[in-house]
Amino acid sequence: MIIMKRYTLYLFTLIAVGFTACQQEIAHEDDSCCAKPVAANELPDGTGTLGIPTAGLTDMSLYQLESDWQNQHGQELQLQELQGKVQLVAMIYTHCSYACPRIIADLKRIEMGLEQYKREDIGIVLVTMDPARDTPERLLQFAKSNNLDPTRWTLLTSEQDNIRELAALLNMKYKTELDGEISHSNIITVLSETGEIIHQAEGLGVEPDETVNAIKGLLQKI
Repeated sequence: MIIMKRYTLYLFTLIAVGFTACQQEIAHEDDSCCAKPVAANELPDGTGTLGIPTAGLTDMSLYQLESDWQNQHGQELQLQELQGKVQLVAMIYTHCSYACPRIIADLKRIEMGLEQYKREDIGIVLVTMDPARDTPERLLQFAKSNNLDPTRWTLLTSEQDNIRELAALLNMKYKTELDGEISHSNIITVLSETGEIIHQAEGLGVEPDETVNAIKGLLQKI
């Protein structure tokens, strides 16, 4: 456990330093959430790709994390199994009534801008911040009610420590309020096919053009 924490700190430092050179999309709104804001291959069901050996990953890859996760179908996986395609990643929770539906809408706008690309080229990953309520069954229900294509969208849950570890590396901040609502920043992250952060769009209602172009640039290199 001590070794893993040291590695997470090392990885976070590398990402924080390396990503300062990348362009970020700034939010058009300052509202962060439904409560008060906080400052900022393929699997059997077609929801992801089987991973290549982690030896092929760089030190800045989020896929170096060894934590265990479950998708909306209850299948166990590690983040390295998402590699092989460009991934859009956002953190949400299914009981959120304001910000999270807008994040989903923003992701769908980005998805519409990439319609010419195949399902196996691009994935979209939603990570819950509320593992106590967001069970795999709840995530599956949420995916169906929001018409999220299971061949492209993967919804993940894990232990709270694993979720916070990933959130820190994504520069995501969140806090559970006394009423059970979660205050959180709103960030959509583009990961390369090997798990490096390439682009981030922060805020709600951000125009999708820069994110779409960042993804297109990655796909041209694959």
